[in-house]
Amino acid sequence: MLSKEEKRIFYDYMNGLSLYKPKDKLNNINNLIKSFLNKTLTMFLYDGLPETIDYIELEKLLQIKGISFITEYNNSLVVLPIDLIYDEVDVYGNALKGNVYFNDTREVKTMNIEDGVLIKNDYLGIGLMEIFKKYSFLVNESTTTLYLSNVLKRAEKVFTANDDATAESVKNYLEKIENGELAIITSSLLYESINVNTSQSMGTSLHELLEYDNYIKSQFYNEIGLYHHNNMKKERLITSEVEEGKSSVYPLVDNMLNSRRKGLKELNEKYNLNAGVEFTSSWELRSNLNEKIDNIENEE
Repeated sequence: MLSKEEKRIFYDYMNGLSLYKPKDKLNNINNLIKSFLNKTLTMFLYDGLPETIDYIELEKLLQIKGISFITEYNNSLVVLPIDLIYDEVDVYGNALKGNVYFNDTREVKTMNIEDGVLIKNDYLGIGLMEIFKKYSFLVNESTTTLYLSNVLKRAEKVFTANDDATAESVKNYLEKIENGELAIITSSLLYESINVNTSQSMGTSLHELLEYDNYIKSQFYNEIGLYHHNNMKKERLITSEVEEGKSSVYPLVDNMLNSRRKGLKELNEKYNLNAGVEFTSSWELRSNLNEKIDNIENEE
C-alpha cells in the first residue's frame, strides 16, 4: 500500500511534474546522455538515401554502437544493428561476418559483411557513448557541487539553543522574519541562551566552481565538434585564442565525416545510389569561426 507521499510522487511523475533530484545521480546522468545525443544527432545532413533508411536511426546506431549495417531486407534497403564476429578475418584483421539483429522479428542472423555495407561512426568504430558517459558524470558532479554550494549560502548564520523552549522560540523568530514580519525577543534570559555562529567560508569560491563547470562543458563541446570557449575573462578573445579553440574542434568530427563518406561511397557503388553527407551546424560553425577571425584581424 503506497503512502500518501508516495502516491503524490507517483501522480506527479505520471503528469510530468516530477522535480529534478540532485541525489538521483544515475537518472540525472542518463538524462544528460540523452541530451548530448539529441545535440549530436543533428550534426550531419544526408541526401539521396532511400526512403526505407531513416537517417536518424542510422545516426543513432553509429553514435551509440559505433557501427551499422545496411543490407536488403524484404526487397528494401534497411539499416540494422550488427555485432562483428572475429572468427574469420581478412589480412588486416577486419571481421568478415557479423550477427545482425532484426527488430521486427526479434531474430539474430549471422551474415557476411559482403552481403551489405558496414558503416562506421569513426575509424575505430567506437561511437560517442564513452565520451557521453565521461562528461555526463563530470557535468553531473559539478552541477551537484554548485547546487550544494548554493544551498549552503542559505546557512551563513547557525543558531544554537540550550533547551527545547529556546529552540522553539528561535524557530518562531525565523519564521516571522521569513514571512516579512517584525519579530522581537522579550526575555534577556532567552537572548542569553541563544548562540549565533557565522559559518566558515568555503576554501573554493562560487566563481571558481562556475569556472570549473564551464571548463568541463567547453571540453565536452569541443570534443564533439561544437566550439565552446572556456574563457570567462571580460576582455575580448585575441586571434590566437580563437584559432587555438577552432582547431581543437576539428579532429573527431572530420574523422566522423570521412567515415560516413567512405561508407556511403561503398553503398552507392553496391546499390547504384547517389547518397551523400555533409555537416549541418558543425559545418556552419566553421564558416562562422573563419568570419570571426577575419573580422578580428581586420580590426587590428
